Amino acid sequence: MDKYEELIAVFSETLKQSRDYHIAYMYQVGYVSVLGLYERDSTQNNSMKIDEVFHSPEEMADSLLRNWRWQWFYKNRKLLGCQDFENICNLDNKIPDLLQEEYRQSIQILQNKIHIALQVEN
Repeated sequence: MDKYEELIAVFSETLKQSRDYHIAYMYQVGYVSVLGLYERDSTQNNSMKIDEVFHSPEEMADSLLRNWRWQWFYKNRKLLGCQDFENICNLDNKIPDLLQEEYRQSIQILQNKIHIALQVEN
């Protein structure tokens, strides 16, 4: 597996849970993030758009980690007591004491897996 595929494997559970964030490979473009709802039974998915074209595995890793943060936020929204974030990375500073240990451990595990995936030789 190359670095991109390793990163997809690291975030496979998060990608399965995400309803509106997807990773795709486009011929002659490379890996991209696609936003919008995907309906397997539909022949057209007009609500989908390319959000980012990844020029490096590091860019993909940053995007996947942002998506993980959004998924974590959605699961814990009621306990956080806040409406939304303009930049999801601000979530790191808004975690209540009750959830800090779980959040920090989870993100540290992911960051370690990212580091390992980015070390893979092509």
